[in-house]
Amino acid sequence: MTTQYEIVSFTDYQNFDSIKEMDETVRQFNARISRVHYETLNLLKQYSCKIIGVSHLKVKTIAQALNRSVRAIHRHLKYLRDNGFITVANTSRKKAGGKGANIYIINTVDQQKAVQKKKVSYRKVSYREQVKKTVKSQQAQAFAYIKVKKQTMYSLKLLNSIFSSTTRRYKRVRNKLRLARIENIKSATFDNHIVPKRVYQQFKPFFSDAQLTALYKTAMNSLNTFDLDADQQTDALVYALESLVKAMKRHHRDQGEPVYNIYAYLHRTLLHIGFNAEFYNDIYAYTDAAGFRKCIS
Repeated sequence: MTTQYEIVSFTDYQNFDSIKEMDETVRQFNARISRVHYETLNLLKQYSCKIIGVSHLKVKTIAQALNRSVRAIHRHLKYLRDNGFITVANTSRKKAGGKGANIYIINTVDQQKAVQKKKVSYRKVSYREQVKKTVKSQQAQAFAYIKVKKQTMYSLKLLNSIFSSTTRRYKRVRNKLRLARIENIKSATFDNHIVPKRVYQQFKPFFSDAQLTALYKTAMNSLNTFDLDADQQTDALVYALESLVKAMKRHHRDQGEPVYNIYAYLHRTLLHIGFNAEFYNDIYAYTDAAGFRKCIS
């Protein structure tokens, strides 16, 4: 008994009026797909010139032409179909039911976009459904957690009552220690590690730490001009600082001019003292003004 078929014309599925139009569409598609899908789509295009955009090939024939497995070609065709690049149809239909071999129709750009839009819309709906399920699941978990928490509330209160007195005592001791550390930090003092101890203790009442440090550095730069040992330098610095404080004292007692620049005053004084120490071997010696000017120049 022979089977009767209703023949379907390939031209019914034709989407393009010219090969140039088909080539341009495939070129746009190729820029958006991977190399393996590009190979499959281009093979379909090569066999779609007689009826423009429509090809009739067996999957095995495509696999042999591209040197790939039949399973791989099935995956490639499914990807191209699902993403709207091609449409798969039957070449014939049995009148009594069933289907014949497939044909492959290359879609237009607008057709492909329509398929993608529908696909994205479906994804959004699926995502909303998934969100609803997730929210319901989270709500169920929250209710279960609350139920367990209520059941254990009594036990927790009992434990809290047992340990509350110990905890309060521990917190009081810890807070007391913290306050003591804060007070220690507020009253913390440290030695100046740059200025010699003798100089620091003697002149700390008259200058801040920053001023003393800067005065000491100025003094060392001034005394480097002269050949003095460490003890001589310290004696010279003490003598110069005493002179500076005396000058400031005279000003505050309205008995002299103000010291406008304590660093310049100290530098000038140390030049005199260093000159005396080097040439007269006595930091307290009377300075020979003419000899001092000659030395400094």
